[in-house]
Amino acid sequence: MNIKEALETAGKILKSRNIQTPVREAGVLLAHVIKKDLSYIYAHSEEKLSDELVREFFDVVGKRGSGMPFQYISNRQEFMSLDFYVDQNCLIPRPDTEILVEAALKVIKKYQSPVRILDIGTGSGAIAVSIAYYDKNTVIDAIDISENALEIAAANAAKHGVEGRINFINADIRHFTAKKPYAVVVSNPPYIPSGEIENLMPEVAHFEPLIALDGGEDGMDFYRVIASKLESLLTSDGTVLTEVGIGQDSFVMELFEEKGMNVEVLKDLAGINRVVVGCFGKIFP
Repeated sequence: MNIKEALETAGKILKSRNIQTPVREAGVLLAHVIKKDLSYIYAHSEEKLSDELVREFFDVVGKRGSGMPFQYISNRQEFMSLDFYVDQNCLIPRPDTEILVEAALKVIKKYQSPVRILDIGTGSGAIAVSIAYYDKNTVIDAIDISENALEIAAANAAKHGVEGRINFINADIRHFTAKKPYAVVVSNPPYIPSGEIENLMPEVAHFEPLIALDGGEDGMDFYRVIASKLESLLTSDGTVLTEVGIGQDSFVMELFEEKGMNVEVLKDLAGINRVVVGCFGKIFP
């Protein structure tokens, strides 16, 4: 079987499984399998594939046809221009979360070095690793309830040379006590209401870890917990930054304002209120 024949067959399979843009996805999957870029695939359509490559290709086509996200097939996702390892033990980092990281990097500049940071629910480590990578004056405690996720996060920290400034801790924020307060707390917590998870795209609902999605009955459980701990987690002029789901910003703003914080909301690239920032002092330098 040559490249053209493999792509045609895979495209039909993916189309039958209701995968959007099946022809392009077939190309992306084959490029992944033979470790070439898409331009090579289309320029060498008559190249014959070995039986082993054909088997491997249709194995990943089957996975993608079942709804498995490509990121879990390739074990890769770019975030903040860095390459992260991901698998089904952690959420796939989204571009929207880059708004949170960029805001945190701006906030950090108003504090004296080294800046102590707490990342709640670190998952793949995308937030903590990106902050440590782009600001060398930071030391970070990154907590997660999942030991498997922490192993992934630690590997990503080592990959990008920041493992010496991130302490990964297996802990539940509901029972976590800070040994000393942090200048900055960041979090992209679970915020999907429990009853809405089954209505998410199959790629999310069936493959991403439930523990990283389920925010309780109204999706707000973890924001309540974070807000209840702010006085003990933060310094007297500390800042908290949280990603929020659509329509959740007003509720989270209220939680932070009730603690006496100044609050701002930041929009994502689609103009949706995506990050809520609270501070006991001036928010940005």
